[in-house]
Amino acid sequence: MRYWDIHADDYGLSLGASEDILKCIAKNALDSISVLTNMPDCGKYAERFKEESKKWKKEPLLSVHLNFVEGRSMAGKKRAPHLTDDEGLLRTSWGKLFFWSFCPWKYHEIKKELKWEIKAQTDEFIRYYGDNRPLRFDGHQHTQMLPVVYHALLEAIREEGYSVEYIRVTKEPVLPFLKGVSLWKTYRPVNCVKNLLLNLLALRMERTVAGAVPEQKPMFLWGVLFSGCMDEERVRKLLPVMKRKATFTNKSDANDRPYNISPNGIDSFFIQPSTFTPLPLISSPFEIPVSFLRSSKTSWPLR
Repeated sequence: MRYWDIHADDYGLSLGASEDILKCIAKNALDSISVLTNMPDCGKYAERFKEESKKWKKEPLLSVHLNFVEGRSMAGKKRAPHLTDDEGLLRTSWGKLFFWSFCPWKYHEIKKELKWEIKAQTDEFIRYYGDNRPLRFDGHQHTQMLPVVYHALLEAIREEGYSVEYIRVTKEPVLPFLKGVSLWKTYRPVNCVKNLLLNLLALRMERTVAGAVPEQKPMFLWGVLFSGCMDEERVRKLLPVMKRKATFTNKSDANDRPYNISPNGIDSFFIQPSTFTPLPLISSPFEIPVSFLRSSKTSWPLR
Protein backbone atom coordinates (compact mmCIF):
# COMPACT_ATOMS: atom_id res chain seq x y z
CA MET A 1 0.00 0.00 0.00
CA ARG A 2 1.26 3.48 -0.86
CA TYR A 3 1.42 5.89 2.07
CA TRP A 4 3.30 8.68 0.36
CA ASP A 5 3.01 10.63 -2.86
CA ILE A 6 6.17 12.60 -3.64
CA HIS A 7 4.96 15.47 -5.76
CA ALA A 8 6.43 18.44 -7.61
CA ASP A 9 4.46 21.47 -8.72
CA ASP A 10 5.12 23.90 -11.57
CA TYR A 11 6.08 21.71 -14.53
CA GLY A 12 6.12 24.11 -17.47
CA LEU A 13 6.62 27.22 -15.33
CA SER A 14 10.23 27.79 -16.34
CA LEU A 15 13.15 26.03 -17.97
CA GLY A 16 14.95 25.44 -14.67
CA ALA A 17 11.96 24.05 -12.79
CA SER A 18 10.88 21.84 -15.70
CA GLU A 19 14.34 20.41 -16.31
CA ASP A 20 14.78 19.61 -12.61
CA ILE A 21 11.44 17.84 -12.56
CA LEU A 22 12.35 15.75 -15.61
CA LYS A 23 15.63 14.75 -13.94
CA CYS A 24 13.79 13.66 -10.79
CA ILE A 25 11.28 11.62 -12.79
CA ALA A 26 14.12 9.95 -14.71
CA LYS A 27 15.63 8.86 -11.38
CA ASN A 28 12.27 7.51 -10.20
CA ALA A 29 12.05 10.11 -7.43
CA LEU A 30 8.56 11.50 -8.14
CA ASP A 31 5.11 9.94 -8.06
CA SER A 32 3.20 12.89 -9.46
CA ILE A 33 3.62 16.37 -10.93
CA SER A 34 1.42 19.40 -11.59
CA VAL A 35 1.41 20.93 -15.06
CA LEU A 36 0.93 24.59 -16.00
CA THR A 37 -0.73 25.01 -19.39
CA ASN A 38 -0.64 28.79 -19.90
CA MET A 39 3.08 29.57 -19.76
CA PRO A 40 5.28 30.19 -22.85
CA ASP A 41 7.12 26.85 -22.66
CA CYS A 42 4.17 24.59 -21.82
CA GLY A 43 3.98 23.15 -25.36
CA LYS A 44 7.71 22.56 -25.51
CA TYR A 45 7.71 20.68 -22.21
CA ALA A 46 4.63 18.67 -23.12
CA GLU A 47 6.64 17.33 -26.05
CA ARG A 48 9.68 16.76 -23.80
CA PHE A 49 7.47 14.82 -21.39
CA LYS A 50 6.25 12.53 -24.19
CA GLU A 51 9.79 11.97 -25.48
CA GLU A 52 11.38 11.35 -22.08
CA SER A 53 8.54 9.12 -20.85
CA LYS A 54 9.68 6.37 -23.23
CA LYS A 55 12.78 5.94 -21.04
CA TRP A 56 11.11 5.99 -17.61
CA LYS A 57 10.34 3.00 -15.41
CA LYS A 58 6.98 4.56 -14.57
CA GLU A 59 5.14 7.67 -15.62
CA PRO A 60 4.07 10.07 -12.85
CA LEU A 61 0.47 11.04 -12.29
CA LEU A 62 -0.38 14.41 -13.85
CA SER A 63 -2.47 17.22 -12.39
CA VAL A 64 -3.79 20.38 -14.03
CA HIS A 65 -2.06 23.19 -12.12
CA LEU A 66 -4.70 25.90 -12.42
CA ASN A 67 -3.07 29.30 -12.69
CA PHE A 68 -4.83 32.64 -12.24
CA VAL A 69 -1.92 34.81 -11.12
CA GLU A 70 0.59 34.87 -14.00
CA GLY A 71 1.07 33.98 -17.63
CA ARG A 72 -1.36 34.19 -20.53
CA SER A 73 -5.10 33.94 -20.00
CA MET A 74 -6.38 30.98 -21.99
CA ALA A 75 -9.95 32.30 -21.85
CA GLY A 76 -8.97 35.75 -23.11
CA LYS A 77 -9.66 39.25 -21.86
CA LYS A 78 -13.22 39.33 -23.20
CA ARG A 79 -14.28 36.35 -21.07
CA ALA A 80 -12.08 37.12 -18.05
CA PRO A 81 -11.73 40.93 -17.80
CA HIS A 82 -11.25 41.01 -14.02
CA LEU A 83 -8.49 38.40 -14.16
CA THR A 84 -6.42 39.98 -16.95
CA ASP A 85 -4.64 43.18 -17.94
CA ASP A 86 -4.96 45.01 -21.25
CA GLU A 87 -2.58 42.55 -22.93
CA GLY A 88 -4.55 39.48 -21.87
CA LEU A 89 -2.09 38.42 -19.18
CA LEU A 90 -3.33 37.09 -15.86
CA ARG A 91 -2.81 39.78 -13.23
CA THR A 92 -4.95 38.76 -10.29
CA SER A 93 -3.56 37.66 -6.91
CA TRP A 94 -4.31 35.32 -4.03
CA GLY A 95 -5.45 38.34 -1.99
CA LYS A 96 -7.90 39.50 -4.66
CA LEU A 97 -9.35 36.03 -5.06
CA PHE A 98 -9.71 35.78 -1.28
CA PHE A 99 -11.54 39.13 -1.20
CA TRP A 100 -13.82 38.16 -4.10
CA SER A 101 -14.65 34.88 -2.35
CA PHE A 102 -16.42 36.85 0.38
CA CYS A 103 -17.67 39.76 -1.74
CA PRO A 104 -21.34 39.11 -2.60
CA TRP A 105 -21.60 41.82 -5.27
CA LYS A 106 -18.60 40.40 -7.19
CA TYR A 107 -18.71 36.69 -6.35
CA HIS A 108 -20.90 35.39 -9.18
CA GLU A 109 -19.26 37.56 -11.83
CA ILE A 110 -15.77 36.40 -10.82
CA LYS A 111 -16.89 32.77 -10.56
CA LYS A 112 -18.17 32.92 -14.14
CA GLU A 113 -14.82 34.30 -15.38
CA LEU A 114 -12.91 31.66 -13.42
CA LYS A 115 -15.03 28.93 -14.99
CA TRP A 116 -14.06 30.11 -18.47
CA GLU A 117 -10.39 30.14 -17.49
CA ILE A 118 -10.57 26.72 -15.81
CA LYS A 119 -12.25 25.17 -18.85
CA ALA A 120 -9.71 26.76 -21.22
CA GLN A 121 -6.69 25.61 -19.19
CA THR A 122 -8.16 22.11 -18.79
CA ASP A 123 -8.84 21.84 -22.52
CA GLU A 124 -5.23 22.87 -23.17
CA PHE A 125 -4.02 20.18 -20.79
CA ILE A 126 -6.12 17.57 -22.62
CA ARG A 127 -4.80 18.81 -25.97
CA TYR A 128 -1.18 18.36 -24.84
CA TYR A 129 -1.45 15.26 -22.64
CA GLY A 130 -4.51 13.44 -23.97
CA ASP A 131 -7.84 12.41 -22.47
CA ASN A 132 -6.95 8.82 -21.58
CA ARG A 133 -6.75 9.45 -17.83
CA PRO A 134 -9.07 10.86 -15.14
CA LEU A 135 -8.29 14.49 -14.40
CA ARG A 136 -6.54 15.73 -11.28
CA PHE A 137 -6.62 19.38 -10.20
CA ASP A 138 -4.62 21.66 -7.94
CA GLY A 139 -3.73 25.35 -8.05
CA HIS A 140 -0.73 27.62 -8.46
CA GLN A 141 -0.08 29.29 -5.09
CA HIS A 142 -2.89 27.09 -3.66
CA THR A 143 -5.58 29.33 -5.18
CA GLN A 144 -7.83 26.26 -5.54
CA MET A 145 -8.42 26.56 -1.79
CA LEU A 146 -10.44 29.77 -2.15
CA PRO A 147 -14.24 29.33 -2.20
CA VAL A 148 -14.87 31.27 -5.41
CA VAL A 149 -12.22 29.17 -7.17
CA TYR A 150 -13.23 25.69 -6.03
CA HIS A 151 -16.92 26.39 -6.60
CA ALA A 152 -16.05 27.56 -10.13
CA LEU A 153 -13.97 24.40 -10.58
CA LEU A 154 -16.75 22.10 -9.40
CA GLU A 155 -19.28 23.82 -11.69
CA ALA A 156 -16.87 23.52 -14.64
CA ILE A 157 -16.42 19.80 -13.89
CA ARG A 158 -20.17 19.27 -13.80
CA GLU A 159 -20.90 21.34 -16.92
CA GLU A 160 -18.15 19.75 -19.02
CA GLY A 161 -18.62 16.23 -17.69
CA TYR A 162 -14.93 15.85 -16.81
CA SER A 163 -13.91 12.56 -15.23
CA VAL A 164 -12.07 13.62 -12.05
CA GLU A 165 -10.28 11.50 -9.46
CA TYR A 166 -8.55 14.15 -7.35
CA ILE A 167 -8.76 17.80 -6.26
CA ARG A 168 -6.01 18.93 -3.93
CA VAL A 169 -7.07 20.07 -0.48
CA THR A 170 -4.06 21.79 1.06
CA LYS A 171 -4.17 20.71 4.69
CA GLU A 172 -0.89 20.46 6.58
CA PRO A 173 -0.82 19.28 10.22
CA VAL A 174 1.14 21.49 12.58
CA LEU A 175 2.04 19.02 15.36
CA PRO A 176 4.93 17.28 13.54
CA PHE A 177 6.55 20.66 12.95
CA LEU A 178 6.13 21.69 16.58
CA LYS A 179 7.96 18.52 17.60
CA GLY A 180 10.94 19.60 15.51
CA VAL A 181 12.07 22.12 18.14
CA SER A 182 15.50 22.62 16.60
CA LEU A 183 13.83 23.85 13.40
CA TRP A 184 11.49 26.42 14.95
CA LYS A 185 13.73 29.40 14.17
CA THR A 186 14.00 28.38 10.52
CA TYR A 187 10.27 28.52 9.77
CA ARG A 188 9.35 31.65 7.87
CA PRO A 189 6.58 33.69 9.55
CA VAL A 190 4.77 34.10 6.21
CA ASN A 191 4.66 30.30 5.83
CA CYS A 192 3.20 29.94 9.35
CA VAL A 193 0.41 32.37 8.46
CA LYS A 194 -0.13 30.56 5.15
CA ASN A 195 -0.35 27.20 6.95
CA LEU A 196 -2.94 28.49 9.41
CA LEU A 197 -5.08 30.17 6.75
CA LEU A 198 -5.02 27.19 4.38
CA ASN A 199 -5.92 24.79 7.19
CA LEU A 200 -8.93 26.97 8.07
CA LEU A 201 -10.06 27.08 4.43
CA ALA A 202 -9.59 23.30 4.18
CA LEU A 203 -12.30 22.68 6.79
CA ARG A 204 -14.96 23.95 4.40
CA MET A 205 -13.39 22.87 1.13
CA GLU A 206 -12.85 19.25 2.16
CA ARG A 207 -16.56 18.75 2.84
CA THR A 208 -17.54 20.39 -0.45
CA VAL A 209 -15.07 18.37 -2.54
CA ALA A 210 -16.07 15.12 -0.81
CA GLY A 211 -19.59 15.58 -2.13
CA ALA A 212 -18.36 16.15 -5.70
CA VAL A 213 -15.52 13.60 -5.84
CA PRO A 214 -16.70 10.85 -3.44
CA GLU A 215 -13.88 8.45 -4.34
CA GLN A 216 -11.24 10.91 -3.16
CA LYS A 217 -9.75 10.10 0.23
CA PRO A 218 -8.98 12.96 2.63
CA MET A 219 -5.26 13.57 2.88
CA PHE A 220 -2.50 15.68 4.32
CA LEU A 221 -0.10 17.70 2.24
CA TRP A 222 3.41 18.33 3.54
CA GLY A 223 5.51 21.28 2.38
CA VAL A 224 3.71 24.55 3.07
CA LEU A 225 5.77 25.43 6.14
CA PHE A 226 8.90 24.36 4.24
CA SER A 227 8.02 26.44 1.19
CA GLY A 228 11.23 27.97 -0.18
CA CYS A 229 13.41 26.29 2.45
CA MET A 230 13.08 22.55 1.98
CA ASP A 231 16.43 20.82 2.20
CA GLU A 232 17.74 17.43 3.24
CA GLU A 233 18.47 18.42 6.83
CA ARG A 234 14.89 19.54 7.49
CA VAL A 235 13.39 16.53 5.76
CA ARG A 236 15.59 14.09 7.70
CA LYS A 237 14.60 15.66 11.03
CA LEU A 238 10.87 15.55 10.37
CA LEU A 239 10.62 12.40 8.26
CA PRO A 240 10.21 9.94 11.20
CA VAL A 241 7.23 11.92 12.54
CA MET A 242 5.74 12.26 9.07
CA LYS A 243 6.14 8.55 8.43
CA ARG A 244 4.48 7.61 11.73
CA LYS A 245 1.59 9.92 10.87
CA ALA A 246 1.15 8.30 7.46
CA THR A 247 1.36 4.73 8.71
CA PHE A 248 -1.01 5.52 11.59
CA THR A 249 -3.65 6.93 9.25
CA ASN A 250 -3.37 4.06 6.77
CA LYS A 251 -3.99 0.53 8.02
CA SER A 252 -5.09 -2.76 6.47
CA ASP A 253 -7.43 -5.41 7.73
CA ALA A 254 -6.73 -9.16 7.90
CA ASN A 255 -7.30 -9.46 4.16
CA ASP A 256 -4.88 -6.63 3.43
CA ARG A 257 -7.68 -4.29 2.42
CA PRO A 258 -6.93 -0.69 3.34
CA TYR A 259 -9.09 1.23 5.76
CA ASN A 260 -8.70 4.54 7.56
CA ILE A 261 -8.61 4.82 11.34
CA SER A 262 -8.60 8.62 11.20
CA PRO A 263 -10.20 11.09 8.78
CA ASN A 264 -6.94 11.30 6.87
CA GLY A 265 -5.91 8.75 4.27
CA ILE A 266 -2.96 9.10 1.90
CA ASP A 267 -0.28 11.65 2.76
CA SER A 268 1.30 13.71 0.00
CA PHE A 269 4.90 14.84 0.41
CA PHE A 270 4.88 18.03 -1.59
CA ILE A 271 7.98 19.64 -3.07
CA GLN A 272 7.96 22.79 -5.13
CA PRO A 273 10.76 23.95 -7.42
CA SER A 274 12.56 27.06 -6.27
CA THR A 275 13.31 29.83 -8.73
CA PHE A 276 15.99 31.63 -6.75
CA THR A 277 19.62 30.93 -5.88
CA PRO A 278 19.80 28.65 -2.83
CA LEU A 279 21.07 30.13 0.43
CA PRO A 280 21.99 28.21 3.60
CA LEU A 281 18.41 28.35 4.96
CA ILE A 282 16.60 29.04 1.67
CA SER A 283 17.37 25.98 -0.36
CA SER A 284 15.87 24.57 -3.50
CA PRO A 285 13.79 21.47 -2.73
CA PHE A 286 15.72 19.71 -5.46
CA GLU A 287 18.80 19.88 -3.24
CA ILE A 288 17.24 16.86 -1.53
CA PRO A 289 19.16 14.09 -3.29
CA VAL A 290 16.86 11.76 -5.19
CA SER A 291 18.97 8.92 -3.82
CA PHE A 292 17.83 10.01 -0.35
CA LEU A 293 14.18 10.25 -1.39
CA ARG A 294 14.32 6.67 -2.67
CA SER A 295 16.86 5.14 -0.30
CA SER A 296 16.19 2.03 1.74
CA LYS A 297 16.74 4.06 4.90
CA THR A 298 13.53 6.01 4.34
CA SER A 299 11.56 2.82 3.58
CA TRP A 300 8.69 4.68 1.97
CA PRO A 301 6.22 2.14 0.58
CA LEU A 302 5.73 3.93 -2.74
CA ARG A 303 4.02 2.46 -5.74
